[in-house]
Amino acid sequence: MHNGHLAAARQLRDEVGLEQVWLVPNAHPPHRSAAPVASPEDRMRMVELAVAEQPGLLASRIEVDRNGISYTIDTVRELARTFPAQRFELLLGSDAALQIRGWHEADALLKEGSFTIFNRPDTSIALSTLQELGFSPARTRLVHLDTPAIAAHQVRDRLRRGASIDDLVPAQVAGYIRVHGLYQA
Repeated sequence: MHNGHLAAARQLRDEVGLEQVWLVPNAHPPHRSAAPVASPEDRMRMVELAVAEQPGLLASRIEVDRNGISYTIDTVRELARTFPAQRFELLLGSDAALQIRGWHEADALLKEGSFTIFNRPDTSIALSTLQELGFSPARTRLVHLDTPAIAAHQVRDRLRRGASIDDLVPAQVAGYIRVHGLYQA
């Protein structure tokens, strides 16, 4: 959980008028060729620490508790079953939106989900491209954010080199990483 994620979540909460933004770490991300270096519980704890002082931002265990590979369509369906009266939107960076066709059950996800797509540093997307990818105009909105250009690999790379990450992650997350020796060479 880095400062770019937090900035995007806060801006989406405020600019889109969302009551809550749930940040959902994945137990075993299906799109990664190698398992994450930090355990699902460590990643969950870092999200909890990052959002602890952030009104309207919540850490959700829905995918961590599911265990095993957790696909987004499974989460969308579980939320619909668990909270039938609640409307959820999937918040996706434009970089992720461009890859949607490679996701598990992409057609079902595009049919069942509602989306807010936001630009990521160095990546933007047009509404026409979203439509070509299969996003429904009635259930998709595009939002421009101004977030820092931070990627998770930068945090891991700095840690492997023994460099400071204080400008990349919240202080509580940096402390957790140090205490638990995560991402060390």
